[in-house]
Amino acid sequence: MKNTTYVPLKNDLLMKLIDRYKENYPVAIDDVIEDFLERTADEHDDHVGFRDGGYVWDQVELPAGTQLRTRYFDEWQIATLKNGKFYFKNKPYKSPAKACNAMRGNKSTNAWMMLQIKRPQDIEFKKAEKFRA
Repeated sequence: MKNTTYVPLKNDLLMKLIDRYKENYPVAIDDVIEDFLERTADEHDDHVGFRDGGYVWDQVELPAGTQLRTRYFDEWQIATLKNGKFYFKNKPYKSPAKACNAMRGNKSTNAWMMLQIKRPQDIEFKKAEKFRA
C-alpha cells in the first residue's frame, strides 16, 4: 500500500468532490495533482526526466524505443519514445500523459490507467499501472 499524507482542504471543496466522485475522491485528487505537476514540469529547472534518449516517468525508467499504446474508438493508438519525447503521428509530446491525451482525442485522462507500455526488452505490452511501485 502506498504511503499517504493528509493535507488541509476546504470542507466545502471536499464535500463537492465526495458528492461527485463518491468513494473514489482520493483517486480524483491524486489524478489532478499528477496532471498539474506534469503540465508545469517545464517551468522547473530541477525536473529531470530524460536520460540517453529515454524518459523517467515517476520512478519507471523507459528507454528509447519504448512504445505506449491506448485503445481509442476500437483502434490502437501508439506513440514511440525517441530523443526523450513521445512521438504520436509524428508530433512530439514531452510526457506520457500528454501523449496519452493526444492519442485519446485531446481529452484529459489518467495515463497510468489508460496506457500500456512495451519497452524494447519486453515481448508484449503491459498495463502502465503495473509498473508503479
